[in-house]
Amino acid sequence: MRESVLVGRGIDGLREAVAGDVLVDGDPGYPDAGRVMTAEGRPQVVVRCTGANDVVAALKYAETHDLPIAVRSGGHHAAGFGTNDGGVVIDVRPMDEVRVLPDDVVRIGTGATWGRVAERLGKVGLAISSGDTASVGVGGLMAGGGIGWMVRKHGLAIDNVVSAEVVTADGSVRRVDAATEPELFWGLRGAAGGLGIVTSYDITAVRRPTVHFGTLLYPWTQAEQVLQGWAEYAADAPEELTSSLQLAPTMMADRQVPVAIMVCVTGEVDPILEPLRHLGSLLTEKVSEVPYADVFSDMSMPADWRPRIRNGFYNSWSPKLGQKLLEARPRIPGLAIEIRSLGGAYGAMPADATAFAHRDARFLVNSVLMGSPEQQGTQQPKDFDALWRSLKPDGAYLNFISDPTDADLDSCFPEQHRTRLAALKQSVDPGHVFRSALSVPPRPEWTGGRRHLMRWAMRSRR
Repeated sequence: MRESVLVGRGIDGLREAVAGDVLVDGDPGYPDAGRVMTAEGRPQVVVRCTGANDVVAALKYAETHDLPIAVRSGGHHAAGFGTNDGGVVIDVRPMDEVRVLPDDVVRIGTGATWGRVAERLGKVGLAISSGDTASVGVGGLMAGGGIGWMVRKHGLAIDNVVSAEVVTADGSVRRVDAATEPELFWGLRGAAGGLGIVTSYDITAVRRPTVHFGTLLYPWTQAEQVLQGWAEYAADAPEELTSSLQLAPTMMADRQVPVAIMVCVTGEVDPILEPLRHLGSLLTEKVSEVPYADVFSDMSMPADWRPRIRNGFYNSWSPKLGQKLLEARPRIPGLAIEIRSLGGAYGAMPADATAFAHRDARFLVNSVLMGSPEQQGTQQPKDFDALWRSLKPDGAYLNFISDPTDADLDSCFPEQHRTRLAALKQSVDPGHVFRSALSVPPRPEWTGGRRHLMRWAMRSRR
């Protein structure tokens, strides 16, 4: 690529420099290219990258024209990180390779979706512990960790990464692993979005063509005892069981929607499920053996919805926490709550082994305030935020936050991890090119969890 082409010819030079499509306002497909699930951006340009060289060219264009960047994979992050206004969107979706290497290692482009990955691997009897939604992009999920339906048996998706190709802010294309640039490899597993643009991961898969998957339903009138009984069992259940408890929203007239316990079992199913069958008056049990790819759901919502999402990790469960959640559900229309069980292989990884820190957590509470801004009104978001101020979690998962704050950044990365990430950031991205409300700034900009450099503050408001 000739740098002078980018400097002297603007968009035409960018089009000449990359193999993928370059879209600007007025081009067919531009509106969709700037839209993600929860935001509609108007970037100056969208570069659909077919490989690392295209990413390098897009970064050079952004640097030359002093433009902010956004990196778009599946476009699912609730904070709308995959688009922007007036900047460069680096769209990695064309990089969707799924290739099986020796020893059950799989090379996956970060533009692939997890549904495509699971379907491709299922044909050869393999699976990767990853997310639960088919249309979520590999790059987006991996940036935060990757909590999925086999997390207690096989850990986070990042726990199974053996190497990655990443483009850093200086335009270098690096292949990193535990022996080559181990500190960057550490940071990419849990904080990738702030360190560079990962173009592919090599991930160790497992021989797991099928799992037992499904739902047990209990009456809402028994919600308190079912929740407490489930939490007591899930905390130390066999690692072959990953489960979640779902409390549906009260947007409809019927507020007696059953309590749902969703399960994924990778072992002998009946002994593992037996304790769950006696938490209350079991209404139905629909659990069957299915291909692993079938556990991935599709996600869609009305175009005008802007869900408000917050979450928290908890190292232990308390009846008081359960009571607060149950009381909030009927009080806040549109509130959906999911409680995921952790532990097992997830907790076996040392806390300092990856940039993802929260290995002591046994539960993740995720909550979504559904609806459009008009449906939510002014009071529901206030009640939602007040609920979370009262819940006092032990940490937060950066993939499930819609309106991030400095406090959320502190919750995602404890002090020891922030300090290490700030030093790493200073070495690979001192100009804070890859920035968001949930990325740790370089060391000079980090003082007590707050940003201080005026230049960064001004650029971040663009």
